[in-house]
Amino acid sequence: MTVAADLFALQETDIALDSARSRLEETENQLGETVELTSARDWLEAAAEFLRQLKSEQSDLEFEADEVRAKVGTVEAKLYSGEITDSRELSDFSADLESLKSNLSTREDAFLAGLQQTEDSEAAKAQIQAALADIEARWKAAQAHLQAERAELEPEIERLRAVREEQSGATDRAWLSLYDILRERRDGSAVATVERGMCQGCRITLPRNIVQKARNPAELVQCVSCERILVYV
Repeated sequence: MTVAADLFALQETDIALDSARSRLEETENQLGETVELTSARDWLEAAAEFLRQLKSEQSDLEFEADEVRAKVGTVEAKLYSGEITDSRELSDFSADLESLKSNLSTREDAFLAGLQQTEDSEAAKAQIQAALADIEARWKAAQAHLQAERAELEPEIERLRAVREEQSGATDRAWLSLYDILRERRDGSAVATVERGMCQGCRITLPRNIVQKARNPAELVQCVSCERILVYV
């Protein structure tokens, strides 16, 4: 192989190594809990807390209604027992009874409204729970795929590193230094192929004498425009 061909082979290894490293970084960045997952869990916890509050309020309303109901029973028993004969006292007990019944009706209405709200809240919580289960299932599958990909990428990167070390070790240090400089300047592309008299790196038509030199395996020639090393493959 010529020096240019050797450098082209090294570039192919570097491109594969860069791609593998980039993909490994992306994979590692995606491992772990996602915003979607944590948000769904937060929504479920909020729904569960809201439901707990509603049930607590329902319990309080039920207790208060039972107390008022007991008072209504006591007043009714007293009022209809025949023990009260004074008209004014009867009037007062009747007024108390009406007030207690009104109070009881208000609390019962609030309790029934609360029951409906609790049922709606339970349905909403169930929907969030189902959505979370779906999100968790998809997340676990994605995590398993990412872990499998990482397990493939890590040894592949090590293999490519070994190949690069062998290739670079067999290359003249001066040409390797030029290659590294050009690769940094040209976004990872230090070597370009020549096709139909054109540099495939910058797509310009090359002077005839440059094309002839590039055909000579003993020479290392650079593009007159982009300065990439030229190679026939």
